Amino acid sequence: MSDLIDILQTLAERSGRSPSPLIALRRIPAADGARISHLPVDQALNEAWVRAIGTPFFQAQSIALAALRRGAPFAITASGTLSRASLHLLALDLLRNEPQATALLIAPDADQAVLHEREAAALARFCQPAIPIVATNGAKRRAAPAARLVVTTLPELHGSLLRFHDRAWRYFWRQLRFIAIADLHTYYGIAAGHLSMILLRASRLTPHPLALGGTVAPVSNAEAALHLLSGREWRVTPASDLPHPATTLALWQSDGDRQSEITRLADTFLAAGASVQVVATPYEIGHVRSTVASERFSAGTSPLPAHVQIVTSTQTGAALQAALDSGAALVILLLGRGISEPALQRLAVTDMATWPLLQPPVWPPAPLNPFVAALHLVCAASEQPLRDDEIQQWQLTAMVERLATQQYLYRLPDRTPIWLPGTQSDPYIPLALHAAGMEPLHLLDEQGRETGIVDPSIAGRWAHPAAALPPLCGGQQVIARDDEHGTVTLAAHAGRRTLPLRRCQVRIRDEWAQRELRRARVGRGPHVGWGRVTIEETTYAYREQVGRNPAQERALPEPITQQWNSPAIWVRLTQPLNVTGQLAGWSCVAAIALRTLARLEDCVTAYDPATQHLYFVDAQPNGNGLAEWLYEQLETILPLAYDIALDQRTDPLFEPLARVDMDWLLAVLGGEVEVAIPMPSLPPAKATRAEPPARAEPPARAEPPARAEPPARAEPPTRAEPPTRAEPPTRAEPP
Repeated sequence: MSDLIDILQTLAERSGRSPSPLIALRRIPAADGARISHLPVDQALNEAWVRAIGTPFFQAQSIALAALRRGAPFAITASGTLSRASLHLLALDLLRNEPQATALLIAPDADQAVLHEREAAALARFCQPAIPIVATNGAKRRAAPAARLVVTTLPELHGSLLRFHDRAWRYFWRQLRFIAIADLHTYYGIAAGHLSMILLRASRLTPHPLALGGTVAPVSNAEAALHLLSGREWRVTPASDLPHPATTLALWQSDGDRQSEITRLADTFLAAGASVQVVATPYEIGHVRSTVASERFSAGTSPLPAHVQIVTSTQTGAALQAALDSGAALVILLLGRGISEPALQRLAVTDMATWPLLQPPVWPPAPLNPFVAALHLVCAASEQPLRDDEIQQWQLTAMVERLATQQYLYRLPDRTPIWLPGTQSDPYIPLALHAAGMEPLHLLDEQGRETGIVDPSIAGRWAHPAAALPPLCGGQQVIARDDEHGTVTLAAHAGRRTLPLRRCQVRIRDEWAQRELRRARVGRGPHVGWGRVTIEETTYAYREQVGRNPAQERALPEPITQQWNSPAIWVRLTQPLNVTGQLAGWSCVAAIALRTLARLEDCVTAYDPATQHLYFVDAQPNGNGLAEWLYEQLETILPLAYDIALDQRTDPLFEPLARVDMDWLLAVLGGEVEVAIPMPSLPPAKATRAEPPARAEPPARAEPPARAEPPARAEPPTRAEPPTRAEPPTRAEPP
């Protein structure tokens, strides 16, 4: 590990940049873990664990195994090799004890699915008789229906295993006993609704009660989020007893060209014989993969085993923590010129102990989105007729009646009602985890190759013609849009950033609650409301800034207008804001993205000068759960939002935004904001840093907007009360 750090320090010295691009180093020491002498698993599996993994068992595994055998859902709070191996161990033990049973493992993405297949097979090969393990997206995918442990992703489960349950997958579903879900924390917001409904659909196809288990990163509020997702209480076991090797976190400031910086860092470590994994957003992955050609180089949206992990700062704190837990000797967080990155740099130098990205992010619980539920109900009816007792148990009677009225479902005239799919189009659309029941937006490179899919709600605001992506960060430019086919073509454009300019009209449809904003030192503050709004947004222009040049305002050839209904919160400001283009509030959205699992695209801000209301709206139609969490926790993100605005006050692109946000945040916070004095970057030669004056612990984070036109299904009726969130659908009893 010291060799890798020496290489990084040498690279910083040779860069010729002042200040040094190597901002800080933080060493995370190794831990031996607390081992136990025995785990009551199958004897052959016991020996296989020792031979394949080479370590004894751990207490977290014992607790999870006991929960599995009781039929209680469990989650091991850890990430990395040992947490994956523990999940494989528990699944294989169940399969060995029930020779006819099958199990399903859901991985967060295709790359992780192949990794799980490889590691589970390495453990199983020491057991006799052999247990077939196949990933549905791997080289042996044709053999997957005959496997006993199938590794898949949620989109594949929706579009293949469930869709064709009565054909190739018939035997598998008939014997299914256990569903394991790796990295549960990746299913936040709209994705939680997709996972919840798919688990309901799966439970209908097997005659056996299903056991649930998984792994989850260290996050706050995991128990509440998992209960809302599944309708069952989970045993969440912190895996603090698992060992992990020493690693070092390095903060590296790019020179404005993030892609070139990634290539430079990767080539340097590859030349030294190390393996390198880049963790980036779907917007960046296509270009990153094309820039480096080596068998020891990989890129994806989640960490894979490698000596060096390079994480772009456009990712969340959970992705950084997963990289730190991956077993890598060196993790590099690559900072650029995004909205929150100057604050991250200053706060890291000020006090790393309270640095936002090293705090457990919050998992805001998300109620079931009606559009998501409607999509999966029609799919469920296609798989098996919907029964009246199921619908009542899931508390979705009103939705089924609306879908029948719109001919998405057809009720048979039996004494006991059952519903079949209607005459509408095929419901098995490609599944984008953050899309509210709509076709995803396909990202293409300049050669027309698909590099990923994203939530279509970003289209009007973040993916307009000539927009820079990732949002408020840049590096890629939209060079073509095809709205008919739902594609966006991206090309690399270093050093270019954009900020959308919008007009918004917001109408409050229902107000569910209101309270006064709590101030830390000055008593009560402005009122905060929570409810449902209708928002009409027109993106008419954008601010563009390239390199170090002044920002320019450029009009769109055709304004893009979109309208949706969603939960929101609003702050009644006491002073009017002098701002055009809807620039107020983005510092709060960026802060939410730093302190929660939410993305920058998940929240939209809008200001109404007539009422002096500043709105924060769920970006997806009918909500993603963020507004409800913000209503209770808004105070926790405001100081960090002020830090973000403070550090953008000289940025040519964000200066108008920062000025407006500093004004209203200072007024809302009562003029009592502790601001750490900016500190110079440390020399890269030391792995520890002097402790400057302490600062107040930064609060929680959120993510900017994204939205899309609601699907054809009717919107649920207006409610005078907030959507229920404590009563998630429960799985039907097996027939």
